Amino acid sequence: MEALVKQLADGRTVHVRPVITAYGAVTYTAVDDDGRTVAGGWLQEAREYGVPETQRPEGHTHLIADTLRLWFTAAEAERLTALGVKAEEAFAASPDGQRLAGWRRDQEELQAAEAAATAILRTPGGRARAGERAGLKEAANAIAAADDAQRERAADSGELGPYYREQQPANEARLAQALARLDAFDAQHPQIVAALNAEKEARTRRFLESD
Repeated sequence: MEALVKQLADGRTVHVRPVITAYGAVTYTAVDDDGRTVAGGWLQEAREYGVPETQRPEGHTHLIADTLRLWFTAAEAERLTALGVKAEEAFAASPDGQRLAGWRRDQEELQAAEAAATAILRTPGGRARAGERAGLKEAANAIAAADDAQRERAADSGELGPYYREQQPANEARLAQALARLDAFDAQHPQIVAALNAEKEARTRRFLESD
């Protein structure tokens, strides 16, 4: 692969080459004549790295700064950019590049399908319905949590008998009513349920992909 050859102030010569990341982006690495990596990273203008003008070598406008700052003139940066474009083109034509392009297409199609499946949740009516369902579900969860707390208190106080005779049957009846209201909502608004399930699946997929 072609390289930009640059002489450093300490007399060393480095060879700067583009590197394609796993996601097809272009970074650069600089290696000296002994094969040691001198610097690496994204090629950017000094202002993008937040380097004030007072800290920039005269005549230099760009740098890579992963391990240390390696400066380039505008002409050198243009040459490196051209090398990066060639590396991108070669990668795109390679089997790995084709696989990455296919993966990206699959991701775009999947994201489009997810957006379509959850579109109703981005409408005012859909958000209201989703909030209503969340309230119904929370009400049922609150009854179940209260029952758990009552059972624990009864166990601690040695009064499980009264709990099972009185509190548990009452709680079960209240919970059954709450779940019936939730089931009735779901039966009346299946599109909301489907959209919420699709949203949950999308979140799970993104979590697994980022892990």
